[in-house]
Amino acid sequence: MDVLLTMKWTETVKKQITGLGSSVIRFPVTALLSFTLMSLLITLNEMNIDGSGNQELIERLAMATAIGMLFSISMKHIYEAKLDKYNSILMVSAPTAVITFLYYLFFTKDMDLIRGIQFAGAIVALIISIFYSLKVLHPKQAYEAYVIRIFSGLFLTVLYAGVLFFGISAIIFTINSLFDADIDGKWFFYFFLMDTFIFGALMFLSKLPERDESFEDAPYSKGLKVLLLYIVIPLITIYTGILYVYFAKILVTSEWPRGLVSNLVLWYSVVAAAVIFFITPILEENKLAKIFRTWFPRVLLPILAMMFVSIGKRIHQYGVTENRYFVVLLGIWVLGIMVYFILVKNGKNIIIPVTLSIIAIVSVFGPLSAFNVSAFSQNQRFTALLEKNNMLVSGEITPGTNVSKTDQENISSIVQYFENRNLDQIKYVPESYTYNDFKTVFGFEKTYDYYTPDTSYFYVNTEIESSGFTVGGYDYLFFVNNYMEPKSIDQLTVSLKDMTTLVLEKNGTTLLEENLSERLAAIAEENNMANSGKTISKEEISFVLENNEVEVKVVLREMSGRKETDDSYIFDQLSLVLLLNLK
Repeated sequence: MDVLLTMKWTETVKKQITGLGSSVIRFPVTALLSFTLMSLLITLNEMNIDGSGNQELIERLAMATAIGMLFSISMKHIYEAKLDKYNSILMVSAPTAVITFLYYLFFTKDMDLIRGIQFAGAIVALIISIFYSLKVLHPKQAYEAYVIRIFSGLFLTVLYAGVLFFGISAIIFTINSLFDADIDGKWFFYFFLMDTFIFGALMFLSKLPERDESFEDAPYSKGLKVLLLYIVIPLITIYTGILYVYFAKILVTSEWPRGLVSNLVLWYSVVAAAVIFFITPILEENKLAKIFRTWFPRVLLPILAMMFVSIGKRIHQYGVTENRYFVVLLGIWVLGIMVYFILVKNGKNIIIPVTLSIIAIVSVFGPLSAFNVSAFSQNQRFTALLEKNNMLVSGEITPGTNVSKTDQENISSIVQYFENRNLDQIKYVPESYTYNDFKTVFGFEKTYDYYTPDTSYFYVNTEIESSGFTVGGYDYLFFVNNYMEPKSIDQLTVSLKDMTTLVLEKNGTTLLEENLSERLAAIAEENNMANSGKTISKEEISFVLENNEVEVKVVLREMSGRKETDDSYIFDQLSLVLLLNLK
């Protein structure tokens, strides 16, 4: 018995290893880009630790490589489906290289919130495309079984990769504990990257079905069947009843909910659409599945209508933002899918991932993207508020007088919205406008309705990045912040402990340990930073620490935090420049 189990285990391991090799043969471009992405992320982390190198360049390359890696999978699928008479490497690598280069060139510059959301949207669309790119040009029946196969492969990949990483982590921990090896914690991260982008990526690729695989007679998973029919569908039914009762309460009381309900309805609807997709193969043999497929889309329509009314009221009051845009767009997609289910009895479910990936792309790129629609909406609100308060004269803003607190809050929030994204998109504001010009331009201080009355927030940075400074008379220069590893040179180590405690050590001996909280709080207090952000000269926020061992000039680069009701300061971010002399 033991021999049989050993043989089976050995055979399974052999099969998995062979599968990894076959992945490289079938997806060489994807495998290469996966390894490249891993190398870039390791390089980026090393640069972050050392505080050196062109980190922005590596970040841009990593983002473009991730896009190319996922795109190459779908490109290979398309090649297998229709283009297999041409050279495989060329047909996959050429368009992948073009897409990777174009993304790097046009969508990784000036990294900000918008670029981050665009990257996330592109990643989502490309991941979804993996589930249909092989079939959309070479349609076959049993598409649901094909998708289930991919999900099964993904589940096994996560399971195996998770076990492997846990084992490696346990080995490192044991070596550190038993032999005082002091293996750097960064190696946990590096082994995670290797596990993900070498073992995990190749294993997942090996699980992707091939074009000629047939799923006509594929058995439907009993576990999935029980999960969907006897757990998920009853839960959805109960949830539906709760929503109907809640919306009945709204109709009686005329008190409309806040945005949370829209999100709850939306994600519940998306899950329901996924359930209908997965139960399609058993509609003829299972009465419960058929009833759910027939009636749930109809039952959901009134709930979606209430959701649209709810989010519509928020948009009417506060305008469109990216979050509301995504809720509305995804809601429209769910509505379209449910109407499709109602009108087409034997439709092709491949329409679900295809349309969802299109929605993901449209929402973050082009003229109808969340950013353009939101910017247009907020500018409309901005114009209306300025005109209401007689602050708009000949297309220019004049400082307002007697502006109500509510309008001050709304104007402030709109300006901050554009400050966090792209200030060039806001209308009427002077081209030279900066954060500190708000009162001069609008005639009142920035006012927010989301600050708690007991807490004041602040942010400060200095002129260092633009003006530089002299380092004459000092032996060492260090850049430190609260999220970096300790910096070392010539056996001298500098670190920030517990956010604000500066520690200098040489050969394991502490030369200086100083808590900077009081000095930093005094700087914030002297510059009246409560509920504000400021840029001030480096001379105003530098000081010297000295003892018998060392002299350190501390120059503040950046800090942020909050002032509590008891006048104590809590620091969330701290970045310093240290000029150091050993005595």
